[in-house]
Amino acid sequence: MLTRWLQRITPGTFKHRILFSFLLFLLAPIAILFLYNFRETEMMLQRDASDSNVKQLEGIKADLIDLMSLVMKTGMLLDQDSVLREVMQKPELYDAIHRKRIVENKFASIENSFFLTGATVFYTLIDLKGNAYTSYTPENSLNYADISSEPWVQELKRVEGQRYVWKSNELTTGVRERKGSRMLSLYEVLRDDGLQPFAYGRFSIDYEGWFQEKTEENPFGSDREGAYFLLDGYGNTMLQSNSGENVPSTVSSAIATASESQGQGQDSSSHSIVNNHMLYTYSKIQELDGYLVKKIPLSLLFEEVNKQKLRFYTVYGAILLLFVLLTYLISSTVTGPIKQLQRKMETTVKLNLKTKLPEQGKGELLALTRSFNFMIADINNLLEQLKLEERQKQFVRFQVLLGQMNPHFLLNTLNTIKSIALDKDEDEIYEICVSLGKILETTLNLEVDLILLKEEIVLIESYMDIQRKRFGHGIELRYEVSRDLEYALIPKFCLQPLVENSLIHGFGQTQLEGRIDIRASIHHSLLILEVADNGMGIKKSQANQSYRKRKSIGLQNLRESLELMFKNQPTGLRMESTEEGTQVIMHFPLLLSKPYLKEGSTIVAHIDR
Repeated sequence: MLTRWLQRITPGTFKHRILFSFLLFLLAPIAILFLYNFRETEMMLQRDASDSNVKQLEGIKADLIDLMSLVMKTGMLLDQDSVLREVMQKPELYDAIHRKRIVENKFASIENSFFLTGATVFYTLIDLKGNAYTSYTPENSLNYADISSEPWVQELKRVEGQRYVWKSNELTTGVRERKGSRMLSLYEVLRDDGLQPFAYGRFSIDYEGWFQEKTEENPFGSDREGAYFLLDGYGNTMLQSNSGENVPSTVSSAIATASESQGQGQDSSSHSIVNNHMLYTYSKIQELDGYLVKKIPLSLLFEEVNKQKLRFYTVYGAILLLFVLLTYLISSTVTGPIKQLQRKMETTVKLNLKTKLPEQGKGELLALTRSFNFMIADINNLLEQLKLEERQKQFVRFQVLLGQMNPHFLLNTLNTIKSIALDKDEDEIYEICVSLGKILETTLNLEVDLILLKEEIVLIESYMDIQRKRFGHGIELRYEVSRDLEYALIPKFCLQPLVENSLIHGFGQTQLEGRIDIRASIHHSLLILEVADNGMGIKKSQANQSYRKRKSIGLQNLRESLELMFKNQPTGLRMESTEEGTQVIMHFPLLLSKPYLKEGSTIVAHIDR
């Protein structure tokens, strides 16, 4: 199957086969190897970029966690400040301006601790005495009733409420300079030494500004480094470094699913997702129940690899074109002389192999030319031998024709005797002459080696007529031959010698009653002929042969005739004893002079063989 497929796709000419072989076994593997190396390089760059991005995102996440820890520490400082605690618990000891100055000074001292973080924190405090304080300029004048009714205060006032509550993605409306900004807020209950609350505080981190600042801190610029996103636990975008960028819903869902799997200990090393030629690297922030995501185009990541690919394809294409041209040029130096030699050979064949090729060139072509000339010389010698043998055959045939004159004279003499017997009413002499005439006519027809089975039966009947009239025995002939096999072609005189052997060796020319059966059948593609008698058998016949002066007709001649006539085909002849006498079985290929038709069709008797 593979060989047949290769033969179908292989070009027919020698020149194209050389080119096809080099392309298939040399250039194609090189191209595949380079493509594999490029692919491995891209995968390596993708892994390195993923690891680098994860480290960068982990750094941003660590900064955010440090910032949140710092905010919590400032809340603890406010909680433990005795002056602030007295102002909150005993506001009546101070006038409004003095209280405000004390609280604002505390806020100012705390803000200095955020100088190096680059983040802005907005503080809101309310005591239980109806006073409110902020570290920022509120959009409207402070109203204790409005502030105390806000959700964050109500949440802290609950009996089962926690002391610290973080709230992400809070939309702040009270800060004039950050109106509408998203904040990360810490809600805290300030307690005294007796664990009794004396104030409620909200410390809001402007992490939107902090996020923009952190994502722009790279030496190449945000456009080259890609885009950054902060997603919530549901995959919704809370913050983004570039307004025109977004995270597809399929990617955010995949990040959430992958993060859950990593939380269960599965594939914890995978922090990247490739979607639509984009590399998304993510890191989960447990404190916010969200994700930091970095988006980089693969074209930007593979920029150097793509340049190498372009250079490789350009050089490889040029080498391939040059290689094809050189292959055709080199192969033409071989196929050109071969085509010329082919045309000269065709010319020599048209001239009846009478001319030889000029021995030109060198190497294999010269050796091929000389071999062709030697072949022409041998062919001419064989032709001369064939002509000589043909002349010898014609001479032998002429001698055979001369030798046939005597049998023809005998046949003419036999016809004269037959006419005289007919005139004198000698019926037996006439019938013997008719039977002998049929046998002689078949013998003289040297141009036919095969005859119909029914014609052979006619010869056997003619022979038996002569034997019955000569010896007067009562040997009966029986035939088991179907009408279809009457037109089977068999060697001439192949059954008559077997019948004669049965008469001579089986019955010994006795006048007793006997029977000879002739059968014809088909086995596969072979014709089976059987001649069986109920005579004395093989052992007794062999004992009688020692007393015979005339040598009996052997089966070896008939066996050799079959082998010569049906050369390299299955033939056979064997003799065996039966319960009644002797049986001879002969087989050779089945040949029908005309295919017979079944189902009531007629068979034409006269067929031109």
